[in-house]
Amino acid sequence: MKTKYSQIIKIKKNDVSKIERDIQKINGSIAELEHKIASLKENLASFSLPQTGSFSIFRELATLKKALQDEIKRFENQLLVLNSRKQELLEELKKAQIEYEKMNYLHTQEIKKMLKEKHIKESQMMDEIAIMLNKKGEDEE
Repeated sequence: MKTKYSQIIKIKKNDVSKIERDIQKINGSIAELEHKIASLKENLASFSLPQTGSFSIFRELATLKKALQDEIKRFENQLLVLNSRKQELLEELKKAQIEYEKMNYLHTQEIKKMLKEKHIKESQMMDEIAIMLNKKGEDEE
């Protein structure tokens, strides 16, 4: 049954779904970043200092190592931002779900009220029909 809350419920449900999709996207991004960080840390751990060679090789290796560390740090900062955004979205989701549940409750109460009124009207109509049939039966006797 449609009530005055039907459209509001639909909007609230769409809001909840949108936030859930956003959270899923962020979770995917977080997993991807964590994978990249782990891969870079593996690469970083695999570097070893050369035992022989020129200073320029040592410097190149140190520069490459520093670049990997900077990249890891950049990804970790992105991860912090994403986790922060995820927390914000979780709070929004909680509020949106509460609003949806409120509207759904009001919608349910409105339907119960409408059904009760309908039942009362049907009961009154049945009483009227019974009275009319009873009078008709008395008139025929």
